[in-house]
Amino acid sequence: MNFPKCSTLFAVLLLLLATQQGFAQRNPDKKAAEEAAERAERVSFKEKLWYGGSLSLGFGSFNGQSSFGFGLAPMVGYKFWGPFSAGPRVSFLLSSQKYPGFKTVNLFNTELGLFLRAKVFRGFFLQGEVSNEWAQEPYDFDPVDKTIIKRKFTRGNQYIGAGYNFGGGPGTGGSEISILYNLAIANDINAYEQPWDYRFGFTYNF
Repeated sequence: MNFPKCSTLFAVLLLLLATQQGFAQRNPDKKAAEEAAERAERVSFKEKLWYGGSLSLGFGSFNGQSSFGFGLAPMVGYKFWGPFSAGPRVSFLLSSQKYPGFKTVNLFNTELGLFLRAKVFRGFFLQGEVSNEWAQEPYDFDPVDKTIIKRKFTRGNQYIGAGYNFGGGPGTGGSEISILYNLAIANDINAYEQPWDYRFGFTYNF
């Protein structure tokens, strides 16, 4: 066995170990930097989230019939790639309808869905959405009790549309308007609602 060569190799290993220890001692912030990087990775998911919500308020009257409605629709988006974001949206709509000679009927609709949104230029965006709706509508009239009989039904909705966001951005709030076209209503020959859905809402971190 060649002892001088083994001694030389052992000496080199000791030198490398000492150098590594010395480097670690000269960089006491290395561990802190690694922990900060891990924290940044954990926070990055939150930074990619944006929050929004829309309010709806409407009333109308025609041939003695009147209606009033109030709705709330929160949503959360995740910026998963470039200009694209996606997430859940839920809406609640309470409406009250009055027909001549009958008592007022109250209707409650709930909708749960997923949306995909893409920023196209500045505040302009395109949006597609699919949802399931649990709704109520006037069905028949009871001339004895002077009440309106309502029925429940479920419908799958598909929306396409566009909108504009005012003043949105990372860490800031904004407002937006959008108009979407409901393909399910448009293709239903028995539907009496309009397929256009107008929305006004607020966003944060969009």
